[in-house]
Amino acid sequence: MRLPSPSYREYVEFVATVLVTIVVLQYAGIFGPSGDIDITYLVVTGLSLPVITYLLTVACANVSWASQWDRMVQSEE
Repeated sequence: MRLPSPSYREYVEFVATVLVTIVVLQYAGIFGPSGDIDITYLVVTGLSLPVITYLLTVACANVSWASQWDRMVQSEE
């Protein structure tokens, strides 16, 4: 089983982007009353998102067909 080395800077940027997006959507009233920000939800999301993302990365690194994905997807360049 291969364990990829995580890029911590990329994880921080990814989590920050997701959290800022969620805060904006919560403040705009998409996820509840307008002007309400659920701090507990943000903390749980901020702590669980890197773990889930790393587990998905490990799963993709160990699946044989995932390394051939570039050949399976046709892109027009």
